[in-house]
Amino acid sequence: MASSAHATMYADRFPPAELHQRPADYQLKTWDYDSICAMRQQAQQDDKHSKQSSLQSSLKQRVRRLLLEEEEELATRLKIIDQLQSLGVAYHFEEEIRSILMSMHVHHAQLQLKHDLSSTALLFRMLRGHGISASIDMLSAFRDENGDFKAANPKDIDAFVALHEASYLAFPGEPMLDEARSFAVKKLEELMPSMSISMGPASQTERQGDLPLHWKVPRLQATWSLKQHRYNDERSIDHSILQLAAVDFNLVQAVHGAELVEVTKWWKETGLGEKLPFARDRLVECFFCATCIAPEPCLAGCRELLAKVGSLIVHLDDVYDLYGTFDELAAFTDAVGSWDDDALSTALPEYMKAMYSAIRSTSTEAADRVMKEQGRYDVLPLYKKAVRQEEIDPLIFFFFRLGYTFEDRWINMHVDACMQWHELCKAFLIEAKWQHEGQMPCLEEYLENGWVTSTGPLLLLHAFTMLQQQEQIDSWLRNHDDGDDMVYPKLVELCSMIFRLCNDCATHEAESGRGEAASVITCRMGGGASKEEARAAVADAIAETWKKVNREVALSSSTGTGSTASLVCVNLARTIQCIYQDGDGITSPKDSRKQLVKDMLFTPVDLDIFGAH
Repeated sequence: MASSAHATMYADRFPPAELHQRPADYQLKTWDYDSICAMRQQAQQDDKHSKQSSLQSSLKQRVRRLLLEEEEELATRLKIIDQLQSLGVAYHFEEEIRSILMSMHVHHAQLQLKHDLSSTALLFRMLRGHGISASIDMLSAFRDENGDFKAANPKDIDAFVALHEASYLAFPGEPMLDEARSFAVKKLEELMPSMSISMGPASQTERQGDLPLHWKVPRLQATWSLKQHRYNDERSIDHSILQLAAVDFNLVQAVHGAELVEVTKWWKETGLGEKLPFARDRLVECFFCATCIAPEPCLAGCRELLAKVGSLIVHLDDVYDLYGTFDELAAFTDAVGSWDDDALSTALPEYMKAMYSAIRSTSTEAADRVMKEQGRYDVLPLYKKAVRQEEIDPLIFFFFRLGYTFEDRWINMHVDACMQWHELCKAFLIEAKWQHEGQMPCLEEYLENGWVTSTGPLLLLHAFTMLQQQEQIDSWLRNHDDGDDMVYPKLVELCSMIFRLCNDCATHEAESGRGEAASVITCRMGGGASKEEARAAVADAIAETWKKVNREVALSSSTGTGSTASLVCVNLARTIQCIYQDGDGITSPKDSRKQLVKDMLFTPVDLDIFGAH
């Protein structure tokens, strides 16, 4: 947190010129909030819900018996696990699945699959996907004496698809998996010329189908898989699995629907849609992203805070990018750094006071909720920072006087929320400086600031406070440095970098048209690359960053810390890949993106199709 001596450093650093308020022809909000608030949310009380819950319990028992059937062949058990993941119900069987995979790992199951490329590649993907050690040597049996991949059956489409999917679980420094991907793509193109492995044009949920499984949003994959099974006569999947997936999808959707009503009421109460009419109003889109990042019913608090913080961020981004004068932005950044009620009595314009008030109240309410639901915890601070008492919010200082310390959970959250928002505002202000002075930063300088302005760190660290594995997460987030800047977990930085790269690829054209110069594309073009070369380089950077993400997830799994936090990070990256895959799904959502939101939040699965009634 900034000291009082540095409280005006941002206002003093830049000249008192104004940013021109740049027009933005944003779409109006798609969804009618009054209609959402009027939705009858009786799903958790009526007879239909009760019957579905009872059916879900019965189906879970059937599927559990199927999963634990020891007489099933190894390849069959792997396929069952893959089907459960694809249909979005694997979370019901996490312990059983991990136990099965650990047993396969310990007993070197790949030796039993020596000539089965499809099952070996699937085993490799499953092991690494669950943080269990898996060497690339598992795939060595499918290479010839020259080290080139070979196929026992040159027309085995399933094997090539499995190898292609497994290749996306690579770590840095594993070129063999890059070779495996190239081999698989070549074979699939030979066998199926119409099949698109690359990210070609498609519509609706088929866009999700263009991404590798490891990069897909699990909840959206479940939607897509249910639609696929709905139109296909699937004899390779047990009907109980399909029925469970259909019933579970509707029950989870009902939970999400009830939450959306409450979040929408909160948004209307903030009045930001009216107080900042120049900004994008994207509450439902932000809630949709929250359900993609943390879909399980038990993560309700995480979902709620992600949706709220995301909605505030969209408005805040427009304040810095489009509307605020330079003086106003510098003063607002200082106000967020002070994090006290006095900021509301300053010369900030009314729209900024409304923005500040909403930010502060939302973060404070989140801290109150954790205190109420989880009680008082004596834990190490999320970040060890030296903060003088006179810089602290008066309410926090009051707790100091009562004998509380930074070891107390509520105070940690309150201070940390302030720091997170301030870090984002400082990063936004740097971008405003570049814009104001007509500067084009070098690529390294841009990315160093850009992964913070992606807003990934702010979203994730708010989400972490709502997770239940608090001791593990605090250990994972612990910072042993004493620097002046926030220090984030490596996985947060990497997933935020994917956020930045995907965002810039999708928004470059529109933002350039609005006069917003700096992006990873323009920085590369400034270095002499063509637009096509810049985009290709960014695509490569995204793929390489995913490899680093895979390694970090494996490291966190090996230490037994932050498993849920790791999944939330990875799901953020997956959600971003989806949102920005075919344009800017937040600023200018296409009809296909709106249909995704409708399918996942508002359209239940027809249970009669699957005989689940």
